[in-house]
Amino acid sequence: MRRILLLTTLFALSCYGLFFGYTYSVMQKEKEMLIENQNKNLSIAYNAVTQMYRISIENYFQSSIMKPSVLNILRQAKFADEKTKAPLRGSLYRLLYPLYHDTLLPFGIRQFHFHTVLGESFLRFHALTENGDPLADIRPSIKQANINKKTIIGFEGGRIYPGFRYVFPIIDKNNEHLGSVELSLPYDSIERELLKLLPCQNNILLFKKSITTDLVFKEHKKYFSPSVLSDDFVIENSKLSKSSAQALTSPLVQKINTLLLEEPSFKIALDTGKNFSVLMVDSMGESYIASFHAIVDISNQFAGYAITYGIFPEYSELQKKYFILFAFGSVVISLLVGAVYLLLIQRKRIFFEKMQFETIIKKTASGIILTDSKGMITFINHSGCNILGYKPHELLGTVAHARIHVHDTLHKDEECHIMESIKLQRTYIAEETFRTKEGHHIIVNLTSTPFILDSKHTGTVIMFRNITQEKQDQELIQHLAYYDNLTDLPNRKLLLDRLAYTMSMSNRILEYCGLLFVDIDNFKSLNDTKGHDIGDMLLISVAKRLKETVRISDTVSRFGGDEFVILVTKLGTDEQQAKAELKNLGHKLLHALSREYSFKINNQPFIYHCTASIGGTTFLDNNKTINQVLKDSDMAMYHVKKNGKNEICIL
Repeated sequence: MRRILLLTTLFALSCYGLFFGYTYSVMQKEKEMLIENQNKNLSIAYNAVTQMYRISIENYFQSSIMKPSVLNILRQAKFADEKTKAPLRGSLYRLLYPLYHDTLLPFGIRQFHFHTVLGESFLRFHALTENGDPLADIRPSIKQANINKKTIIGFEGGRIYPGFRYVFPIIDKNNEHLGSVELSLPYDSIERELLKLLPCQNNILLFKKSITTDLVFKEHKKYFSPSVLSDDFVIENSKLSKSSAQALTSPLVQKINTLLLEEPSFKIALDTGKNFSVLMVDSMGESYIASFHAIVDISNQFAGYAITYGIFPEYSELQKKYFILFAFGSVVISLLVGAVYLLLIQRKRIFFEKMQFETIIKKTASGIILTDSKGMITFINHSGCNILGYKPHELLGTVAHARIHVHDTLHKDEECHIMESIKLQRTYIAEETFRTKEGHHIIVNLTSTPFILDSKHTGTVIMFRNITQEKQDQELIQHLAYYDNLTDLPNRKLLLDRLAYTMSMSNRILEYCGLLFVDIDNFKSLNDTKGHDIGDMLLISVAKRLKETVRISDTVSRFGGDEFVILVTKLGTDEQQAKAELKNLGHKLLHALSREYSFKINNQPFIYHCTASIGGTTFLDNNKTINQVLKDSDMAMYHVKKNGKNEICIL
């Protein structure tokens, strides 16, 4: 009896050890997954924010900086002495101050900075008195942009502030290098967008001293404070950063920083310069997490961390769940030593798998539909109902193909690809169109996978995700890349693409085409006297009249500022006749543009008349390069400018 009791006790202890060891390892894996997901979310959000700003900043550069008036000032300043540069610097500041004050600052741009071709500071809009200092040796982005003549994007320190830099080389249409320009984001701008994407309570940026206090001018060192986390890092203090000021005074941040310094592994992780997250629990059992996203600079060197602080209730819930599981297991094992213990393990495994399955099915953002072998819906999850707008009972027992699938791209005699995959017992992955309860068509990313049991098809699982908004966003981004944001005309990039295609086509069909360069006369005077709003309204009206005057096969584009370029096709096979038709079109354009324009200034009507100078050229059979066509039409336009304006010249 004693031996049986001993064996039973040993078996029970073994069961306890196995149960607690296995459950603890599973809990640790879930804990690691929670921490990893926090860091991934921060990295994804950070990259999404910087990419969003990149699209807008590149648009500002093309539309507002690469203007003839700006390029002319930079061209004069290129080899000028300091005495000559001073008034040019003032002219550039007055010209672009509305852009800096009314557009860039509200958008979140802190640093707007022009540099010379030698990498010296020419004009800092954010620090007007600081100019002329050499930057090439301490700012790799400026050096690379002016040497390689390529756009440089990334995080970097500076003489005034560190920031996320967008450095563009400035090259005019004659391929002359005039220097570079930098638009830089402070962390406050990034932090505001991160707060919209992440559930964290506070954000802060931790800078390496090597890219901040070791680089900035002496009078700017006061804007940085030592970090409590490490002597190797500093932060922007309340004089410069609202987000830092809020974080530094936050009791939550102060508490988490105290807990971080008590973690033995924190200092090691901080010195690695890699992404990591730290989960902490205080004496009251409250859980917190701090996620560190490593930031590298232009030279791919570690520059600092973007840190998010927050309470982490998910870990408390995880602990509570496993505490209950441990207690439950102890009671069950105590009652059912032996055969009942084996049954418990089996039931536990089934319960765990079922919980995982139900969690995936119920919590996933993707819609999931189960059908039988005939395509009848037997199950649909909550996300699927939300996407399609149905209640579960409205779909169960109906044929999925007839109820929700739309064949926008199939002929009537073609078989449905989904039904074909079900019939052939194959997996099918594609983008398809579904119909919601309200009759709206949505685009979904779909995966159809058959269930095979004993070599028989018993049903199909269809997973789908609504990507309609993603498609629309993609189309919007594509539109912004190729169309002017003010007039909605094709921009310079799209024009050059169409010009290249047209030149190639004219070579094949041996028919002349032409290019007209339209410049609005006295546009700068209108802007200076009546304001940029009136100037913008004039440009929109001019664009509309140009588009209404030309044929549908021709392309009207905004080339920059008050310059428009019109690509004209199908001018015939005779060169003189082609030039005559091109000139005739130019006169029609002059007539259309000369009609009066009616605007309102402070609710008062304002009538304006304007003229234009138009230059043009024809081309056929690759007899000119793209640059030659643009140059000839530009020269013809400037010929008109010099000889009284309001005329057309065809070369």
